[in-house]
Amino acid sequence: MSINYAILGILSYKAMTGYDLKKIIQDSTFMPWSGNNNQIYKSLSELLDKGMVTNVVKHQEGSPTKKVYKITSEGLAALKEWVLSPAELIEIKNPFLVHLAWSKELNTCELNMIIDQYENQVKMQLLMEQSNKHDTNFSPDRSVLETTIWSFIKDNIRRTYENELVWTQELRRAISNIPNENDVTENTNVKDIAKEEKSGEIMKYTVRRNNEITYIYFNDSENKLETEKNILDIITTLAENNTQFVILDGETLSKNFFDLKKGLLVTLLQKFTMYNIKAAIVVEDMNILKKTFKDTVAESEKNDVFRLFTGVVNAEKWFLSLKQKEGF
Repeated sequence: MSINYAILGILSYKAMTGYDLKKIIQDSTFMPWSGNNNQIYKSLSELLDKGMVTNVVKHQEGSPTKKVYKITSEGLAALKEWVLSPAELIEIKNPFLVHLAWSKELNTCELNMIIDQYENQVKMQLLMEQSNKHDTNFSPDRSVLETTIWSFIKDNIRRTYENELVWTQELRRAISNIPNENDVTENTNVKDIAKEEKSGEIMKYTVRRNNEITYIYFNDSENKLETEKNILDIITTLAENNTQFVILDGETLSKNFFDLKKGLLVTLLQKFTMYNIKAAIVVEDMNILKKTFKDTVAESEKNDVFRLFTGVVNAEKWFLSLKQKEGF
C-alpha cells in the first residue's frame, strides 16, 4: 500500500505542509509508515510530478518559508479510484509470537515473565490509543457519516488490543497446570524469594473520583518509585483503570527520583508524554526541592504533562481543567 494515497487522503481534508503530514502519519495508530522526511517529501515530489497536488510557498516574518500542499481534482479522482480498489489482506506479524514459539528453554518463572512483559506492552498501547485524539486535528468538521466511520476505525484498533489481553489471560490459564521440565526443584526457594522481592516492589495506590475525574493516587511511603519498572507499573495501572490522570504524593518518591543524575524523572517525563499521561506531584514544602528539579518540571508544564502542587485539591482542579480543555 503506497503512502501516496494516505497523503492524498489527508490533503483531501485541507491543505498542509510536509511537516503537518509527517506529524499526522507518525501519530496515527493504523497508518503503517514511519512518516520520516524521506518518505513524505519523496511522495510529495511524485504527486507533484503527476499533477495530483500543487504547492504554494508562503513567506513568514521571523520564520522560515514553508510549502503548503493542496490536492487537485486529479488527486481526488486517483484517491477515489484507490479507495474503491480491493484492500490488501491483513498481515499477522507479531514478534511476541515468535518469541513464544521457541520458549521451550524457559522455566515457569521465565515464561510468566515474558507473558507479563507482553501484556504490559499491550496495556500501554491500549492506553495510548484511548488517549489518541490526533486523527481529529486535521479534520475537525467531519460529517456524521465520516465521524461514525472514524469512530469504528478507532474501535477496531481498541478491540485488537483488548482481544490480545484476553488472549494472554487464556494462555496463562492453559499453561498454569502443565509441568515444565525446565523447573528445577532445588531452585524453588530461590524462586519464592524472587517472588517475594517482586511483590515487595509493587507500589500501592487508590482509585479516586472527584468532579467527574477518575485518577490514580500513589501515596505509599514503604514501596517508593525508585526504578524504571515502577514507572512502567504506573502506566499499566492507568491503562487498567482507563484513565490518564495520576497523582504522586511526595512520600512515594524515592531519593533516586529527585536526583536528576539517576535519570528517573526524565524517563518518567518521556514515557508520560508518549502515552499522554497527566501527572501531578504533591509536595507540601516546595523548599525541600532542588532548583534543578523544579526547573525540569517547569519545562514539562509547557506541554501540560507534569506539574507540582502543594495539595491534592489544586491537582484535581488542574485535571478538571485539562478534561474540559482536551476532552478526556
